[in-house]
Amino acid sequence: MLSPRWQKLWRDLWLTRGRTTMMVIAIAVSIFGVGAVLTTYSTLTREISRNYLGTNPASATLEMDKVDDALVAAVRGRPGIADAEARASVTARVQVGPDTWRPLVLFVVKDMGAMRVSTFRSDGGAWPPPTGTMLVERTALPMVEARLGETVVVKTPNGPQHQVLISGVVHDPALAPAWQERMGYGYITPATLAWLGEKGDLDELKIVVSEQVGDAVAVERTARELAGWLQQQGHEVHEIQIPPPLKHPHQNQMVAVLLLLLIFSLMALVLSAILVATMISGLLAVQIRQIGVMKAVGAQTRQIAGLYVVMILVISAAALALGCPAGVAAGRAFSAALAELLNITLYSQAIPWWVFGVQVVAGLLVPLLVALGPIARGSRITVREAIADFGVSQERAGGRGLDAVLGGLRGLDRSLLLALRNTFRRRGRLLLTLGLLAAGGAMFMTGLNVKAAWGKNLDDSFATRRYDLEIRLSRPEPVESLIARISSLPGVKNVEAWGYAPTALARPGVIDVVRTYPDGGHGSFSLRAGPAETTLVKFPVLAGRRLQPGDTDALVLNQLALAQLPDVTVGDTLSLSLDGRGTAWRVVGIVREIGPASAYVTTEGFDRVSGHPGSARSLRIVTAEGDLVARGQVIQAIERTLTEANVSVAMVMADSVFRTALGEHIAILIFSLVAMAVVMAVVGVLGLMSTMSTNMAERTREFGVMQTIGATPHTVIRIVVSEGVFIGVLSWIIAVPLALPLSALVGTVTGNLAFRAPLPLVVSPFAVLLWLAITIIGSAAASALPAWRASRLTVRETLAYV
Repeated sequence: MLSPRWQKLWRDLWLTRGRTTMMVIAIAVSIFGVGAVLTTYSTLTREISRNYLGTNPASATLEMDKVDDALVAAVRGRPGIADAEARASVTARVQVGPDTWRPLVLFVVKDMGAMRVSTFRSDGGAWPPPTGTMLVERTALPMVEARLGETVVVKTPNGPQHQVLISGVVHDPALAPAWQERMGYGYITPATLAWLGEKGDLDELKIVVSEQVGDAVAVERTARELAGWLQQQGHEVHEIQIPPPLKHPHQNQMVAVLLLLLIFSLMALVLSAILVATMISGLLAVQIRQIGVMKAVGAQTRQIAGLYVVMILVISAAALALGCPAGVAAGRAFSAALAELLNITLYSQAIPWWVFGVQVVAGLLVPLLVALGPIARGSRITVREAIADFGVSQERAGGRGLDAVLGGLRGLDRSLLLALRNTFRRRGRLLLTLGLLAAGGAMFMTGLNVKAAWGKNLDDSFATRRYDLEIRLSRPEPVESLIARISSLPGVKNVEAWGYAPTALARPGVIDVVRTYPDGGHGSFSLRAGPAETTLVKFPVLAGRRLQPGDTDALVLNQLALAQLPDVTVGDTLSLSLDGRGTAWRVVGIVREIGPASAYVTTEGFDRVSGHPGSARSLRIVTAEGDLVARGQVIQAIERTLTEANVSVAMVMADSVFRTALGEHIAILIFSLVAMAVVMAVVGVLGLMSTMSTNMAERTREFGVMQTIGATPHTVIRIVVSEGVFIGVLSWIIAVPLALPLSALVGTVTGNLAFRAPLPLVVSPFAVLLWLAITIIGSAAASALPAWRASRLTVRETLAYV
């Protein structure tokens, strides 16, 4: 048979099964969050590396004049080179509607059956593709708006339009999803490239270094040594591309997002532990006389404390049994969703042992550590103090000051005044409940505030971009004739010609090195030139000044470019390459811009160094049409005009498309923050329900007295629900200012993660009002059950209560 104290333990758990269930649910919800995030983190960090490294990604890519088989064989024999392969890539366009085109990056591979570097695999259809056909990356099918076996119209920079059959689908995990970049990815042979109207030569040498593969400095040193040797052999090397070693384009962002979610999950666990401490404190308050009796018959403080410690461990174990499997299941589902967003395949969803170990340790120890204080205080109570307890608080409702204020109120119903007084009866418990609800509310509002801040960030950014679309040309074209042609079109309000060229930090006698991934977007750095008095761009200045008329050697960097050049400050002289030539510029300012790393100069300055004065490779256009359909018609007219003028277009980027691309990069973070905020809100409401249940248990005799002097069940319910709503509104008042620093912190992390600039602090009125509504409704609902139980108590039951 069980000893009396263990019989008491199980009896207490049964008699307080409602409160016990709430404790189990609260801890289980938190364990669920921690488990889901840890499962996702452990799975994706392993699988993203497995996918990316499984392609044997190139450590560096050397852009050359021509790469043939003999050169590749010679390079493979060079010291420090583990492997090499010849490739090419061309930025083309694919037609997705009448006069509507989308960027299409074509990767050219000589023999897809013998790939050794930067590999990809077939996902269906032909392998390799016959001449005149192409393979499409699986995430790019929606972007080219076609399916396997269908044809699309493709146009390369120097060739005519061709109908190209999609003969197969491939998976290339080294690329970011095509729908995030708003472009297509195609894979063709050199023969197909020549058929499309381009030279069929391969001009990229991809290498894998044999030592210190993960060290960017070592990779750069090996690539430069190889480039020097190639030049000695009479080959031209134009540029060296070295992406971050061994890292998927979105790996850092993924890890940072998951770490942020893990922090929120751990905070939810701490809040649930505080909830447990509150509930245990309430249970001890109800059982004060029982503790006194146990001590009177010889029970020691450590035995009583041990009893409640075991109770916490039993509750935590039950929560683990409930929350751990659910968290793992959710983590696996979340991993699968993120894997699709990252364009990787989950080869295994095995979960390492440490994930379960962390959940067990956190689930058992955190609630216990937080509850030790109330347990120690309750178990140390003396027999005299226990006998003197009357089941209600001996604390004053709120002190003479509060009594005076409440006593001076006129016109309020007496039941509401009583609810106000009762709210402050247990001030210690009230503070814990307010802290729990306020923290949950602050995190809930933080999720929505960050979402609003991201929207405002985009709005502010596009307010500084006062043009509707940018058209990038394949080669420099005369400015005056282009502007005259396009300005005459109906629906076009303004046109500005801009210079554009990829660039990199130039060093005398050294080949340019850029940190660009194979897609040409991630890590790119470009030099852009426009009129000094442009009306189409006005980025906020972070340091220094904007460009001015007469600036022929001045340069302004955006914050992403500054991140690639961390030692550069305003006033420094910077040397940037342009077509392999070093050009000197004086840094006069730093501006904030959402977009790729860019350096801005004046048109006069660009003409001075470009070798193509009076020409431009980019057009920024303002249309007069407000709706997307009419604007699309204007774009089609511009496309036809450029085609008639024999101007080759590399890319057309409407502001709506650009905005969508930016939003897709951050959508998963915003969704995750809001999901975690909901978890926090659930824990907070459970905390209030626990507090109200404890308060009702302590005041059982009080309700009996109220009924004897004429209080109806409706009056009791109104008093209890009003008290819960008062607590909820107080927590909302605390949560609103608490959300400000939390929103600023998360906004800073999120902004720096995405574009190296913190998000603005935005207080969303919708978030504030929504949380107020949730608080009022949730408080009323959390108080309803205790209120209903209190209203059903008979006078006999209340007088018999001990």
